[in-house]
Amino acid sequence: MAPALAAGGGLVLLSTMKELPATLLAAPVGFETLATRIWNAEEDGFLADMGMASVILVAVSAVLTWLLVIRNAEHLR
Repeated sequence: MAPALAAGGGLVLLSTMKELPATLLAAPVGFETLATRIWNAEEDGFLADMGMASVILVAVSAVLTWLLVIRNAEHLR
């Protein structure tokens, strides 16, 4: 069980690490994504703003993931 948890944790870590640096490096001046908004709110100590943006990011990701799962399940039938 421990190797599977370590592998899963590693995949999550890699996915998380590749999102924000790419956005920070490639975004033009004044361009803001949810990831950068969360980052800036955390740096400035605005925990309520950070929490709201995080909930929105998780909700959008959950809905899109659910739609992909439903779509793939229909193709398997």
